Amino acid sequence: MLRSAIQRVPARFVYNTGTPVSFLAKEGKDIQQDLVYEGVDVGAAGLGLTDKRDKELHYRVSFTPDGRLTAAIAAALYPYGNPVVGTGIFTDTDITGSVHGQDGSLDTYSSVALEKMPEMYFHPEKTLLGPCGWLAIRGSGDDWSAANSLVTQANTGGTFADPAFTNAGIITQNYTLTWGGVTGFATATDFYDGLTFQPSVTFEDDTPARYGLYNKRIKTVGGIVRGIPLGQTRQNILAALYAQGTGAARGGSRAANGATLTLTGADSSTPLILYGAALMDQKQAWGITNLRQGEIAWLATPTLTAGVRGAYFAVAAA
Repeated sequence: MLRSAIQRVPARFVYNTGTPVSFLAKEGKDIQQDLVYEGVDVGAAGLGLTDKRDKELHYRVSFTPDGRLTAAIAAALYPYGNPVVGTGIFTDTDITGSVHGQDGSLDTYSSVALEKMPEMYFHPEKTLLGPCGWLAIRGSGDDWSAANSLVTQANTGGTFADPAFTNAGIITQNYTLTWGGVTGFATATDFYDGLTFQPSVTFEDDTPARYGLYNKRIKTVGGIVRGIPLGQTRQNILAALYAQGTGAARGGSRAANGATLTLTGADSSTPLILYGAALMDQKQAWGITNLRQGEIAWLATPTLTAGVRGAYFAVAAA
């Protein structure tokens, strides 16, 4: 066997070759492709299991982006902040995704959509983005038997170089938070270990008999921001929780006490807005090891205007 048969190949991921959005993986991380396989057991009495019949076969591609957050990257990684519930994330016109190897190889997935939005980390020692996940299924209307219905693998045609990459594009800086006109939070608040944003989305699958997994439709979306505030009194936090006193009631509405939460960078950018943010968690500790005021968390509760639901969150260029 030739030594060249053992391959380790860095790559970049390109979403939507029509209007390409390019990602490099963060240093020390890989672009991973995982096969999603499901089978149906087949057998006969007295013989037991004799076969496995193919039910589902597609790919998931995951990686931690390098940390840049341009307008195009924000739109690609956070498309579900203001969803139309019931909308499919795949359309009749396929959007491809491709992996460009440093060796010139090119793997092109016939139809991809974002399945996992990455967490965000707002801290001067951390890059902004956590792991993201992309779902790769067969092209619209393609039978399993169609050539390249799922992926095309070529040994040439890949372009690893990303001309848009610059060191300056990866932002690491301090961030502060403001929360509407809520007492104590109406002016910029610092956080002990920065802030974390956890977006979420759930889907309902379309699985027609002929094709298997054919689409995913948006069911629910949400977002939570977490951090340990500095300079806030525990009385301010308790009041904002509406856990007791005026405005508190079993069955009470979190949304009724929500306000727009904005994260602002030292460069005055606002990469994240959480709408209708309402406190839903608070921790305290007493001792030498831990801070007395621990982590608090807000969840998004979007506004309703004339029956129309607003956005849960908005992510913009950093």
